Amino acid sequence: MWNKWYVRHKRKLKRMGAITLIAAAVLYGLCFYMSYKAADIFNQVVAERQLFPGTVTVERLTATPGGTVSFEGLVWHDEDGDTLVQIPEGQFTVKLSDVLTGHIGTQTVEDVTLNNAYIHLIFNDKMELQHIKKASDHHSSGPKDLVKVTGPKSNRPFNCHVALHQSVIEAEAPGRYFKIGDVEFSSAIHTKGKTKIDLRAGHFSGMIDAKSLRIRGSLDFKEETPQYNLSLLLSDCNPRSLGAGLDIDDPATVSADIRGPLYAPVIDGTLKMDRLDITALVFTDVVGQVHYEQGLLDINEVTAGVFGGSMKGHGQVNLDDKSYTADMTGSQLKGGIAAHDLFLRCNVDLNLHMEENKTTGTKAIYGDFQSGPGRYHQLPFRGISGSFAQDGKILNFRDVVISMFFGDVSTDAFSIVNGKVKIGSININYKNGKRSRWGKGGPQPVL
Repeated sequence: MWNKWYVRHKRKLKRMGAITLIAAAVLYGLCFYMSYKAADIFNQVVAERQLFPGTVTVERLTATPGGTVSFEGLVWHDEDGDTLVQIPEGQFTVKLSDVLTGHIGTQTVEDVTLNNAYIHLIFNDKMELQHIKKASDHHSSGPKDLVKVTGPKSNRPFNCHVALHQSVIEAEAPGRYFKIGDVEFSSAIHTKGKTKIDLRAGHFSGMIDAKSLRIRGSLDFKEETPQYNLSLLLSDCNPRSLGAGLDIDDPATVSADIRGPLYAPVIDGTLKMDRLDITALVFTDVVGQVHYEQGLLDINEVTAGVFGGSMKGHGQVNLDDKSYTADMTGSQLKGGIAAHDLFLRCNVDLNLHMEENKTTGTKAIYGDFQSGPGRYHQLPFRGISGSFAQDGKILNFRDVVISMFFGDVSTDAFSIVNGKVKIGSININYKNGKRSRWGKGGPQPVL
């Protein structure tokens, strides 16, 4: 039975065997060819001399018939020897048609995956990468020699998907620096069109310190100047890291949209803080609207709870000269909580101004207040008014007047130090025109 079937299909079986052997030989040859060409693919795609100056080295390269090139130990040093990229392992996929025809360029790469990579990006003030050559020949300045990666006139466009896993990105520009770790990044890059971005990261440091970062959206390269269209979420930011004199370590969360040109982003969003401790003032449930443009961070429509009442205000942080200003108004604050004396019962309205300039070394916190009627122990009063200024951790009060049923009680100064009230001499102006003064040791003569 078997012999008859074999005799009948012998010719077909031989033909199938020959085809199988030929296919195996072709596949083996293609594997051998791709492995042989892996170094050429790497040199032309990853380290194309026209775009990436410096030295790019790799420890190991392999390639598959499908056009995937894997590498280990890739390092890119700039012309000064500084490390720009260091990748323990990664891979990229190329167009087989480009490899077979030898037409390898920036669009040859279709997919890039980098694991545990370190990437150092250096930009100029127009947010252009500094380690990409602008011309193929430094002695020629003709338009045909210019290299342009982005925009409608790009002659070296990229069109590929890029993924980073557990990586570190460090970036700097004039007056700007940041570093982010634990980066998970996915991007469909189209440098002549719209590039989609999805980035999740852990610790963010540099101009501002934050526990985590999330950016989603796109960069539009269809215009001559690329445009932002991104959403941003910074969690547990440390205001002190802005370096503008904000001695605040209480964490803040910022959710915002990023718009505008690549070299001048405009950021609008919301800031939230559960707690904001400014020495003698402790705010809760802080919410404000933020606007960033050209180095200025405006914080408007701020609301918060403080001393049992409410606060409204606005402020500005100048990231360039390391300064800030803030103006606030408080309503219906509990006087006993503010003075750390529960025997004081009244509601207080206040105005508060804060400013500091790290460049000039100046700092000021001051304001004034006015209360309604209340009681101190069992003694009623009609109102309290005065001004105050903070000196370090000491809150000093001036021109304090307490309106009583018999007249006005005033003092030139008293202070709150470590939660304890210290009072200077007390002046009493009676309704009948008489005056008296009390200080240490009792009554004092009034001149």
